[in-house]
Amino acid sequence: MIVEYIKNYFNKLKPDILVHSPSRINLINPLDAVEADFWMPAVAIEGEDYPLSVFVYIKEIRNRSKIKIFQLDYDNNGNANIKLIEEKILTKSINEVKSQFLGEYKLIYASLYRLYLTNNTLWKKIEKSNFEIGILSTIPRQSGLGGSSSIILALLYGLADYFGFINNTSNLNSTDLPINKDIIAEMCTKIEDKDLNITAGYSDRYVIARGGLSFCSYQGKLYHKEITQEPLAVYDRIDELYDINELPIIVCFSGSTHESGNVHKKLRELYLNKNPEILEKYKELAEIAWKSRFSLMMKDWEQLGIYFKKNTNIMNEIMQIAEFKYGIGLANNILIKLIEEHNDVYAAKLTGAGGGGSVFALVNPKKIINVLNYWKNRLNKLIKNPAFFKQKFPDFPLEIRNKLKKAQFFQIKINKTGVKSI
Repeated sequence: MIVEYIKNYFNKLKPDILVHSPSRINLINPLDAVEADFWMPAVAIEGEDYPLSVFVYIKEIRNRSKIKIFQLDYDNNGNANIKLIEEKILTKSINEVKSQFLGEYKLIYASLYRLYLTNNTLWKKIEKSNFEIGILSTIPRQSGLGGSSSIILALLYGLADYFGFINNTSNLNSTDLPINKDIIAEMCTKIEDKDLNITAGYSDRYVIARGGLSFCSYQGKLYHKEITQEPLAVYDRIDELYDINELPIIVCFSGSTHESGNVHKKLRELYLNKNPEILEKYKELAEIAWKSRFSLMMKDWEQLGIYFKKNTNIMNEIMQIAEFKYGIGLANNILIKLIEEHNDVYAAKLTGAGGGGSVFALVNPKKIINVLNYWKNRLNKLIKNPAFFKQKFPDFPLEIRNKLKKAQFFQIKINKTGVKSI
């Protein structure tokens, strides 16, 4: 398995700690910058074969602290290979840390800055220590699967665990917050939304931090106040409660990348300004969300598919109100329509912000492989045959096929633990 290969590779580097952080999919989309008035279902996931995860190691070194970035590739025979692609000195001067917020390592440095703001006792240990951080993400960039949040959460959890601060409330200053999965979820949101000015909400961060299939309430968190100035989210795990050990879902990254903050920002502005059409659509989504819980507890995938289809229709309408020409995205709508023709597919829908990113199909649990192969073959035909494309999508530009060539498909499983040391 690829996960075992990754673990073995990093264990040979003799890390002091190795952290695993999953990805996630939203089962009902409110768009996570305006989720605060709703209960919403989402699930932390890993790939069955390909990890769809982030791995971070930390180890003590004698010289100056450094960052190493790794990449997972495949050779011509399909064998996985990890390679080091970049290595840099890690600065811990706060002024220099803040100056990096626009650079390629912004997720790392904004994470350090939030640790500095949140727990000064921990920060002093970080500041005085020399260590190496290695990062490998197998979540496609800008894919709508929570990749940025997963990196941040792995870093926050890893540094806190490395220095012995997870759930450790001893020797804290009066201004320190304890470090646990709820607090790092909050920190992650502030990192993206406040420090990096990427409009984001709480959903991805709590789901990836805590793991499992959940309904999460963000009541009282609409205005994204600082930690302790608003309630924590209420995270209700339902996979264990209802004995849901798997979901019959196939994920497809469209190959069309997106900047989720650009989508969230526009919709958040419309929502906070009380646009009547937007508010009405979100009320409809809220009703679908709570109803979907009954379908999940009964494992009634066909009824859940009906809610998913409604979700897709409403989100297309919301995005069009917000003047996104193709609603949830050109590539996304093509992939959804392409697979919903199959008799064993109950629905396909967006996960993430839209405008690119990923979709997933909810399918007959006994026919997952058949549906997966069908989806791949239909997409391949669509890409290679312009006449077939124009027949299926006469109003869509042919050029979108170039992005769809990069599409990737994943079978998934529920991640039960959230971010953790392994």
